[in-house]
Amino acid sequence: MKSALANDTMIDEVSCLFGALGDASRLKILRALLDAKEPLSQGGVAEVAGLSQANASKHLACLVRVGLVTRNPEGNTVYFSPILPLVSELCDLVCGHVSDRAKASYRALR
Repeated sequence: MKSALANDTMIDEVSCLFGALGDASRLKILRALLDAKEPLSQGGVAEVAGLSQANASKHLACLVRVGLVTRNPEGNTVYFSPILPLVSELCDLVCGHVSDRAKASYRALR
């Protein structure tokens, strides 16, 4: 079976995506967007994620750039949404892996 990481361009793109996921503030933003019933403004994201407006803006730009979040202007306000189902499935997969590792570590201590 041929690897999906078949060429250096794909490796670079995947590296950027995982790099974006490697920051706690960006993960808090993704959680806020996934938990929201509707798209959130930058101010809404900042408030829910516990970040300053400037910090939220910087991290949202990164998430939009790597294709994990959409940016939709409406008048003077911009609303952000996670790319579904990609973001929720990716988070579920990674969180499941982390949970399984923690359970295995706990069992090894007993």
